[in-house]
Amino acid sequence: MRERKPIDGALRRFLDEEAAPSGDLAQMTDEALVRLGRAFIVRALENRASIPGLPNDVETLEVEIAPGLAARLYMPPRAAVPRPVLVYLHGGGWVVGSVATHDPFCRLLSEAAGVIVASVEYRLAPEHPYPAAVEDTLAAVHWAADNAAEWGGNPSRLALGGDSSGANLSAVAANRVCATAETHALHALLLLYPVTAHPSAAHPSYTENATGYGLEANIMRWFWEQYAPGISPNDPDASPLQSQKVPPLPPTLVATAEYDVLRDEGIAYAEKLEAAGVAVTQLHAPDMNHNFPVDPGTVVRFPQCDAALTEIARWLRATLGRGPLVSGAAGPS
Repeated sequence: MRERKPIDGALRRFLDEEAAPSGDLAQMTDEALVRLGRAFIVRALENRASIPGLPNDVETLEVEIAPGLAARLYMPPRAAVPRPVLVYLHGGGWVVGSVATHDPFCRLLSEAAGVIVASVEYRLAPEHPYPAAVEDTLAAVHWAADNAAEWGGNPSRLALGGDSSGANLSAVAANRVCATAETHALHALLLLYPVTAHPSAAHPSYTENATGYGLEANIMRWFWEQYAPGISPNDPDASPLQSQKVPPLPPTLVATAEYDVLRDEGIAYAEKLEAAGVAVTQLHAPDMNHNFPVDPGTVVRFPQCDAALTEIARWLRATLGRGPLVSGAAGPS
């Protein structure tokens, strides 16, 4: 049975201090809410005076995948060439977030796991609703497989992953790629605190964790309205938990947190894959909230964040067949 500890006390204090103003949000237009959400996640990063473990020795390279589609490559130091590659999709409800807001996590993960991280600046909703972000994710996977060798990557050690809505895109794209006879084989799938089902699925965690834990149920419903208006909740290219058949997926890590509205759909997706014969590793945090080790406001802020980063890096190294783990940094910011 899953352990349900009380929420971590330090996290509880942080959430209370950083809570978004509730004021007249219900009276704001969608356009104003988009602007507010994007500004809020940027401020979460800017408010970090320092982040443990940064700066590190990871170097970056800005690249173009296709016209209008860019990525930032994170090159780990002291890693043998060619290096494994992780195509990474940031979270933010398909509406907010960017390569810049997720830069700290990608830098830390690249160094700890010894992999090249290709963080993708995919198109955001509502300006570019479904399926634009899915198309960008597929384009990034094909691009990485075709071009990895040019920047020291190993296309035979290709992983795909992301956090939250980025994990949704990764799950959908992996199902597409692995269901076909394409030559671009994936060797690992990383799903951190994933969106796998429409809110209408009414998982209990939407009620248990509806408010007060960072990502709130009403905000998640609003994200869906911006991303996939008019799309059926049963469409597996938006809600991968609805997939009728699981393709031959690579080893997959699914991370979940107890105090997360997305908790139950993440666990359900891990169980679905496992029942289909996929090699699944589940990483559950019993006292933390949605996206705690990745979010720019909390990345390595708490010991649990650093521990989760270490475990994610350890799994990537083991799954992609590279050397010993480089431990992440721990400590308060």
